[in-house]
Amino acid sequence: MAATVASTAGSSSCLSFVAESLILPTRNGSLFASVFVLVFAHTFVSVAVAVVFVHPRAASILLQVELLIRNDVRVRYAVESDGFQEHAEKLLLFYLAYLASKLATQLAVALAASATACGRQCSLAELVRGKAATGRIRGALATAALVAVLELASTVLLTASLVAWWMYSAAHTETGGMESFISGSLLLLFLLALISHLCLAAVFTLAIAVSAAEEGGGGGPHFRRSWRLVTARTRRKEAAVLVLLASLLPVAIYPAYAFAVYCRSAWVLVVVPGNLLPSVGVLLHSTVAATVFYHRCMCMEDRQERPALASTKSSGII
Repeated sequence: MAATVASTAGSSSCLSFVAESLILPTRNGSLFASVFVLVFAHTFVSVAVAVVFVHPRAASILLQVELLIRNDVRVRYAVESDGFQEHAEKLLLFYLAYLASKLATQLAVALAASATACGRQCSLAELVRGKAATGRIRGALATAALVAVLELASTVLLTASLVAWWMYSAAHTETGGMESFISGSLLLLFLLALISHLCLAAVFTLAIAVSAAEEGGGGGPHFRRSWRLVTARTRRKEAAVLVLLASLLPVAIYPAYAFAVYCRSAWVLVVVPGNLLPSVGVLLHSTVAATVFYHRCMCMEDRQERPALASTKSSGII
């Protein structure tokens, strides 16, 4: 009976968490209209650059790596003279630009969501004015820089494990005992890196939300607080929902991306109505949900501290 009640309470908490994160933008429609335009611009530019520039270079690199696996001297010379390193460097620059744009967009959404959650009715320009806003943004930028470094490291680890498994599997097509063991170990390493990358995405988003809500600090303290909030046992169901929203739901971008690649045009994303809306909605909702999660955690901690503080005062009076 107790387990059933606890399960029902947990489900109700998750539903209220999702509902609150959906309702929050409606409390300040003008502010979130500006934020929506910002998120849409970021999403369109990111997908357009990916379709026009990133995808052809990535396909070229994958083809060159596949040719290198054959260990043919003539093929190796042709690959090395075909700008392999140049393509790789440009892909890295594109990813760093995308990462900076994504974090700046998430920070703007988190600032708007945090101000709305606190009951402030303001515009996007008013969020970045004043000394208090300047201090908060300075701390948020420090947190965003740390998140960028950690996310880049996580992506490099994920990509390296995938490439290592793919190259070994392609070079050792025979199914011997040792070959199968090494291939399976590399696949397991890739899956562990993938799971870690997905879980850390929620922590990264929450760290941006924490930096937008708290004044001062920044960097390590905000990341440690977000890690503590996500891993707390008392909020594991809501944290699981946050991981779903921040990590698994963004696959909504891939149908639009694949369609644009198939049509060989980035402009089809605008010509065909609604192609980018799922991606825009996922980025917007995941960041708002992280902000709501943070404020709910703070309210819960405040309610837990009040009885302890009251009992301390009463015992002191006695």
